[in-house]
Formats: sequence, C-alpha cells, structure tokens
Amino acid sequence: MFMVDVYNLYLGGYLPKVDPKTNVHNKRELKTKYKSIVCLNNANPLVMVKLSNDTQAYALDVKEMSIELGEAARDAVEGRGNDTRETLKKMTGIFNKLLQRSDEYGNANGRPSRPGGELRNIVDRSAGELLTSGLTIDDKGFLAVDETKTDSEIKVPTEFASHLIDKCEQMSMNPMEYVEKKVYSYAHLYRSDIGSAYESSLYSGMLFNSYC
Repeated sequence: MFMVDVYNLYLGGYLPKVDPKTNVHNKRELKTKYKSIVCLNNANPLVMVKLSNDTQAYALDVKEMSIELGEAARDAVEGRGNDTRETLKKMTGIFNKLLQRSDEYGNANGRPSRPGGELRNIVDRSAGELLTSGLTIDDKGFLAVDETKTDSEIKVPTEFASHLIDKCEQMSMNPMEYVEKKVYSYAHLYRSDIGSAYESSLYSGMLFNSYC
C-alpha cells in the first residue's frame, strides 16, 4: 500500500521538469540503473521510516529537484544551449532551491540539513573554480552568476558540475537517505545475493524516471 500511495503522489504533481529526449532510458540504460539500485540497497542498512505527509513530500522534492539539477548540470558541461550565462543561471537556481528546501526540512525537524550539507561540501571543494568561472558564493553556500562579469568572463565550472551530476544521480536513486528513519538491520556488505532491490528505500526503484 505504501508503494501505491507513493506512486499516486508522484504522478499527482511530482514529475520533474526535464527534457524527455535526454531523460528517457533505453533497455541497456534501464538494466544499468537497476543494477545500480541493487548495489546501493545491498550496501545500505534496512530502515524503518514513518511515512508522514511531510516526509513523503520532502523525499519526492529531493528526487524531483535532483533530477532537474542533474540535467541542468549536464546541459552546462555538454554545452547545450547558446547562452552560458543563462545555462548557469538555471543550474544555480535549481541548486539554491534544493539547498533551501533541505534547510527548511532540517530546521522543521531539528536535524542537519541533508542533502544540503553534501551540496555545500561540493561548493567548498570547488570554490576556487566557481569564483574564477564567474559565479559567487554567499555565506550560506548559495550560488549566483556574478552580474558584474561580462559574457566572455562567464565560464562553465566543469569539475564542479561533474561532481554535481554524480551527486544528483545518487540523490535521485535514493531520496529516502535524507529523511528521518531508524535502522533495524545492517546490510550484508560481503554478499550480493541477499535482500531485495527495493527494501532499503521505498522510493529507490519506484520509477526509473517519469517517462518509462
């Protein structure tokens, strides 16, 4: 029943705003994605999650925004679009939106901001590249395109965007990593034949994406 509720909630308003042409999985990609989910869940403990409306909404927000942010970062790295400034504005806008949502959930539940803390860590490690690429970082880790820079001074922070793509892939596969939960069984770290691919996260294998 939980899976039915989640599926209906997802289809009812949590479809990520991404381009179907670049986000539809073919058979080979689906197989790779499934294997990644199996490996992820075999390496993680089994947990108990209290599925309140707030918890479900937050997990789905993380999934949706991480998919959108991953696409925006890929667009930047691969040079899709003719305007680098606008491409980076889109990427930083979604980044800031996810960061703010993470902070709000953390404050409301008396827990650290996640995945906000992980995103800020990526920013800290890439601060030099971000600043030389024409982006600014405020004291809370939010990003913006420096409006004082000319178009020729604005560059894609390729290394930062690549780290962001990897993190977004992880977040979209298992958004339940970031909600409050209790561990009740640790993973079998040295066995690949134990456990279901869907046990440790009610959302991980729910939909590979919204276009399958």
